[in-house]
Amino acid sequence: MKLAPQLEQQQDDIQALMGSGFGWLKSSRFRLLTIDDPAAARQWLGELVRRGLVASVARATDRPQQLCTVAFSHAGLLRLGLSPDDDFPFPTAFRSGQGSALRQALLRDPPRDEWKWSDSTDAGGVPTHILFGHWWPSGVEWPLPKLTGVLPVRQVNGCPRFFKDGFLEEPFGFRDGLSQPRILGLRSDGGNAASGPAPSTLRPEARDHVIAAGEFILGYRNEYNELSYCPDVQEWTAGARDPTVGSRFALNGSYLAVREIEQDVKAYQAFDGGGAKVPGCPADASAGELMMGRRRNGGALSWPARRAPTRADADTENEFGYRVDDAQGFLTPPGSHVRRSNPRDTLGHDVASGLRSAKLHRLLRRGRPFRRADESVGMFFIACNADLERQFEFVLQRWIHNPGFAGLEQQDDPLVGGSGERARRNLSLPGLPAGQCLSLASLTTTVGGGYFFLPGLRALKFIARLTPEGKR
Repeated sequence: MKLAPQLEQQQDDIQALMGSGFGWLKSSRFRLLTIDDPAAARQWLGELVRRGLVASVARATDRPQQLCTVAFSHAGLLRLGLSPDDDFPFPTAFRSGQGSALRQALLRDPPRDEWKWSDSTDAGGVPTHILFGHWWPSGVEWPLPKLTGVLPVRQVNGCPRFFKDGFLEEPFGFRDGLSQPRILGLRSDGGNAASGPAPSTLRPEARDHVIAAGEFILGYRNEYNELSYCPDVQEWTAGARDPTVGSRFALNGSYLAVREIEQDVKAYQAFDGGGAKVPGCPADASAGELMMGRRRNGGALSWPARRAPTRADADTENEFGYRVDDAQGFLTPPGSHVRRSNPRDTLGHDVASGLRSAKLHRLLRRGRPFRRADESVGMFFIACNADLERQFEFVLQRWIHNPGFAGLEQQDDPLVGGSGERARRNLSLPGLPAGQCLSLASLTTTVGGGYFFLPGLRALKFIARLTPEGKR
């Protein structure tokens, strides 16, 4: 591909998940499936497409009352009969799978012997071939085509009780979904261009939230001003291509980095002390807020506790950095979770270079909290990205699981640290007397994970062996 397609002309082909987290649909379910009969599985996929259940970004702006999304592991694509193109193969990270021994070492993950599911046989068990997500309003579940040709590996049910006052909260009680990047030129679930105001009109602290489309959608220009790499398959013949752009199979697709993370609420509550403020803390925050790096209501620790982001002013409320107001982490600890996962302006030699650096590694989050019948809770984490190694894996390797992040010594991420999940960890508090730390027990456990390719709708029809018009 020499020229990027026009994004505004492709939004009928991009799966709706890229444009929205479907906040108006409070109930959700994620099925992890292995393919038993490829021909029957293609029949089932075709029925999803024909019923219009797998919606595009363009159609999702009307806020339909039921939505599905379908993504495939590399093993799943092979099982369905696709052959990677020798000249444009899928990337190594996707081919090896998140559950592989290689990715475990590269991601500084703990051993996967307790994982319940994976996209790789390295972790043991049956490999997951398909991620099937379903969203609908709270109440009666909408009917779906009967699963055929696939066998269940695991099911995770999103819990609508985590929606409070119109916002989503994660199981520890923090407002979730803040500081999401916006894809330049892509429609949002409100029906307008998600690009919002031009980056040049924003304050410097807000410019890191408007991201080039190629950072998340394959085949478009990214933050390097290069076309994001777009794989192909041998079966993607000229008749199946979009004649207007000469596309490859993966155009308008994305990669999903998925993790099922269980959260120990009782351990967190014991650590947080019921929300009691840490004595002497300049931010007047609790231990849990210092660990997370945000107030429970979503506000920055540099703001008064009563101030919280509002839905109407989400962009303005999120216009803050760390370099100018909190370079040493006196308010937001350098090792806190949100500062690790998005360092904002701190990693360059000035604000502008720090923002440019951070924009190369952003993730678009689309997960949901879950609650099981045994009352265990956690997060079904989904991150969309166009380059698994430069985005998801970089964030885990260099920021989340890096014991020397921001000049720290032997300090893992306090929330989802990977170097021995059962070990106790420390969180340095520069704003308190020298050497003072908070000691943390393990609060989360990763029990499964995988990499999945989210195809465009044309590619999904091709996988199901449907014509571009949706006929078999």
